[in-house]
Order: sequence, then C-alpha cells, then structure tokens
Amino acid sequence: MCSPLTPSQRTELEIDIALDKTITVFRYLTDKDVFERYYKGHLAKRLLLGRSISDDTERQMLGKLKVECGHQFTQKLEGMFNDMKLSTETMDGYRRHLERTTVCETLCYETRVLTLL
Repeated sequence: MCSPLTPSQRTELEIDIALDKTITVFRYLTDKDVFERYYKGHLAKRLLLGRSISDDTERQMLGKLKVECGHQFTQKLEGMFNDMKLSTETMDGYRRHLERTTVCETLCYETRVLTLL
C-alpha cells in the first residue's frame, strides 16, 4: 500500500498538475502573445504584492513555457525575477544604511521596482 501524502507533498503534486494543465491549454492557443501579456500582468501583480505561492513554482512554470516556446518567449518574464531580486537587495542595503546612521529610526519604507516592457 502507498502511504498517504503529507499536505506539503500533496500541494506540490497539485501545483505540478495545475501547471501541466495550463501548458496543455497553452499548446492549443493560436495567439500566444495574448497569453504572454495576460500572464506577464498577473505575474507582475503576484510578485509586487507578494502573493505568489513560491518563486520555485513561478520559475517551474517559466521552465515549462521555455520548453514550449523557447528562451525568447520567457526572457522578459525571467527579467521580472531579476528586477525583484535587485529591488530586494537595494532595499536591504538602504535598511543597513539607516541602521548605521541615526537619521530616523522610525522610518518604515519599502519600494519594489519591476520592468514591464
């Protein structure tokens, strides 16, 4: 007998199934540019608002899209992850700077920058 899946394993399995279903539907689309614009907009919202399930899952989807359409199709989407990483690093540097100076200890400020071309 198989042992039951733990909730985290079940979630990963469910996510993988959902990604595979999305790619299956994607294969039947004739205008993949419309999908790219739609996906890019929703990915941007998920990244900026921190509502993504995980970066690994998002990158897994990009990997599946890359297999289907090539590197050129996913290049801008992958750039969004680089933008978010750069934004996080910049904010971390700014916070470290504020900790070293005594300009304002109550300042709570966060910025995220994302390129949507």
